[in-house]
Amino acid sequence: MKLCLSIAPNTMREALRILHAYQTTSELIEVLIDGIRDLNLAQILQQPRPKLLITNRKKDEGGKFIGSASQQHGILSEAIRLGADYVDVEFSWGEMFVKRITSQSNKTKIICSYHNFIETPNNLESLYQRMRKTGAHIIKIATTANNITDNKLIFDLLKQSRKDRQKLIALCMGEAGEISRILGGMYGNYLTYTSLTEKDKTADGQLTYDELKNLYQADKLNHRTKVFGLVGNPVKHSKGISFHNKIFSRRRLNAVYVNFLLNDLPKFLSTFRNIFTGLSITMPFKEEIVDLLDYVEIDASRLGVCNTIIKRNGKLVGFNTDLPAVVSLLKKRTNLRGKKVIVLGTGATSKTMAFATFSNNCKTTIIGRNPKRAEILAKELGCEWTTFENLSSLDANILMNGTSVGMTGTKKIRLVPLKFFRKGMIVFDAVSDPIMTTLLHDATETDCRIITGVEFFEHQAQLQSKLFIESIR
Repeated sequence: MKLCLSIAPNTMREALRILHAYQTTSELIEVLIDGIRDLNLAQILQQPRPKLLITNRKKDEGGKFIGSASQQHGILSEAIRLGADYVDVEFSWGEMFVKRITSQSNKTKIICSYHNFIETPNNLESLYQRMRKTGAHIIKIATTANNITDNKLIFDLLKQSRKDRQKLIALCMGEAGEISRILGGMYGNYLTYTSLTEKDKTADGQLTYDELKNLYQADKLNHRTKVFGLVGNPVKHSKGISFHNKIFSRRRLNAVYVNFLLNDLPKFLSTFRNIFTGLSITMPFKEEIVDLLDYVEIDASRLGVCNTIIKRNGKLVGFNTDLPAVVSLLKKRTNLRGKKVIVLGTGATSKTMAFATFSNNCKTTIIGRNPKRAEILAKELGCEWTTFENLSSLDANILMNGTSVGMTGTKKIRLVPLKFFRKGMIVFDAVSDPIMTTLLHDATETDCRIITGVEFFEHQAQLQSKLFIESIR
């Protein structure tokens, strides 16, 4: 799959500066000319230059061009005459319009494009077949993913195009559609669009060149690539994509790790079961996933919490690498027997923390904002519970936070009053972004020993990575 750098300059000076900087690149560059106030196509297309795709996007398809069909025809015809390598023609101009442009294409390859900024329609194959009738060299279909399963419709369309030997660019826009821009090459996608930097993105959900080229190695993926990923909501700030992809690259494994942003877990599993080999599971699905698996490893089963899935012989097998990570990190710092432990929260991570300490002979107390949930969880595990109002009256050797409070994007809330901390206390925060949360900052100010969310993530991810690599081999 080719990588196409997409740029949207506002002036000729800006356009020429970028093209000069990338003069020797082997990648294709798309120049969105509809926003250039002082447009001069001859200057843009003069040699020496990289291979260029000229796009003059209509306003109702996300661009700035508001001219007539005749004006559009004139601009695209000039681009062809001046030797553009590719020209984008929107299908919405009509089949005859696209045919006229294609008939005069000479050596220029014509991309017939369709954009849907609302949804991914179910009739994609019908649309694709109508677009093929234009005779354009390449078909482009870009839709909006409202849920993760919309990407599967794009992958199925790419499979069909491969059977037809039709060059197709197909992708989903939006955060939920990011995986289509990465995994498309596995299904024969002709190219995927990318931006120079984060702030230069020309479409919603577009990834940077560095991400696609160096992190995901998207241009090297093929039908044999093993797919792994993080299932959760949110997933944007996950460190897993960097951690696991670096290991795959270092070991030269034909595998990739992506983020799966979703709302409906059962639907995702049924839709993508034949696509992924292994998964990391994060909030809010660590408990829901357990009943959807074919087999669950004993500790994960006893706990009722799973953060890792491996597909073995078509069966989904669940593991919990958080649990041994919690135990290992605590034992590196202290002898757990008889320690007084407070766990903040009642979710899956908090449950894992409480189980880890209680099962290692600690006096464990769960503190929840919802008294009923705290009581139910404490009874399930066999430990104590109370509410945040009573925190100050408690004593602890170890304090652990399994909530999302402190995570980037959440309100800055002080869960624990400063007077609660004691010198030498171990304070463990599962939040990994930022590294130093308010809780950990307060803990260091009072000479506590801390365990960061990054340390926790890396420890469990190393255990997870072993499972992933074993599943490849």
